[in-house]
Amino acid sequence: MTNMESSFDHLDVVNSVLSLAYNLKSYPNHLYRAGYRISRIEPRFNVNGTLNPDILFMSDEMGLFCECKSGEYYTGQNTELYQRITTRHLVEKGIDIPTENLELDVGIFGRGDMDVLKDRLQAEGITYPQVMMDEFIRKVAGDDFKDPALRDLFHEPVRINGKPLTILKFSEDSSFKKIAPYIFNTLIARSVSGRIEFTSRDLAGDSLEGIWNHLDGKSQKILSGKVKSFLKHCKTCGLGEYLSNREDVWTIEINDHWKSRKKFSDDCNRLMGNLNQKTLWDFPEFREMEDDQVTRGG
Repeated sequence: MTNMESSFDHLDVVNSVLSLAYNLKSYPNHLYRAGYRISRIEPRFNVNGTLNPDILFMSDEMGLFCECKSGEYYTGQNTELYQRITTRHLVEKGIDIPTENLELDVGIFGRGDMDVLKDRLQAEGITYPQVMMDEFIRKVAGDDFKDPALRDLFHEPVRINGKPLTILKFSEDSSFKKIAPYIFNTLIARSVSGRIEFTSRDLAGDSLEGIWNHLDGKSQKILSGKVKSFLKHCKTCGLGEYLSNREDVWTIEINDHWKSRKKFSDDCNRLMGNLNQKTLWDFPEFREMEDDQVTRGG
């Protein structure tokens, strides 16, 4: 078993790729060395179809779209739509571009046996560079990157000795069980600091910290709606004595005494223990209903 364990899922791949843009000592820093920084996560573009890359990185001269593939290797429509995107689409999304002559690159990142994905892409005539991330990181198939710096960095295998950062703590697909610890920690922090009133958007932003500002606006709305649904669940399933709300303005009230804080922590742990991995959010009809509410709410 590698240092990326069998629990590796799509969010793990996203964090593994995001971490390449940080200067970490025990984890490859290919994108950092090539001058790339995180620009946008989950941007959505209308290019005669919806193009929804996982990550957009930007350097002074290049843009790099990253497709993150986990164990379920399917090509998806994104790979067919990249040929249609231009810098105009980025500008229309409010994405800052460093130069009018920005070149756009595409990379597909995954782990495990990528042979199936490689064969499917090849059959569809898609030849973007494909990077494996398991014990080593290296390009295993497809064309070279347009950026010579990336071409050189991904040419030779580099051992992955450490773990990536948890930069994006949860995503649109995360279950309540996944987001619960981050929401509870943020609630405690707000109580301690006296910032006891907040919206679901405030709480989502606080929980995801600095990466929040890199998320696409639609993703922010979806995650805010998801956090709101989770708060409602908490209020009715064990935390009603601490949480109250007037529409989407919430209040957290925990007595300053250590016993009260311990009781809140115990109640949070009890609620987490009762959470099923599958929640209402995981059912498409409920997610569509919430998406409709988010859209109507702006």
